[in-house]
Amino acid sequence: MPTKSGDDRRKDRRFDVKIKVDYSTKGMFVSNYVTNLSKGGVFIQTEDPLPLQSRIHLTFTLPEFNITIKAKGKVTWTYDIKKGTSTIIPGMGIKLTDLTAKHKALIEDYIGKLSTLSGTIH
Repeated sequence: MPTKSGDDRRKDRRFDVKIKVDYSTKGMFVSNYVTNLSKGGVFIQTEDPLPLQSRIHLTFTLPEFNITIKAKGKVTWTYDIKKGTSTIIPGMGIKLTDLTAKHKALIEDYIGKLSTLSGTIH
């Protein structure tokens, strides 16, 4: 069941997900997984996070909505800590910087569904 991860310093609630994502930057193309999602960004789990401030193009499909989201983003942080543990998860936090209004609304709708499924406010 989806849950929020992160801490209170985060602007938006984050929900644990597993969504395949393709991303590219400067001639490099990679496939990985988004492991948490918020209105403003995603966390991509990867052993090789890009440097801070790297700009990337992302493509992912929201489960059950069957809608492909295309966006631009910027690496704003690297590595995460698994909720309730001290386990470090390699990856990178991406702030979505260029997203159509339609895609932004779809992400918000999907997050609303995740919030309903979680059953509690975090």
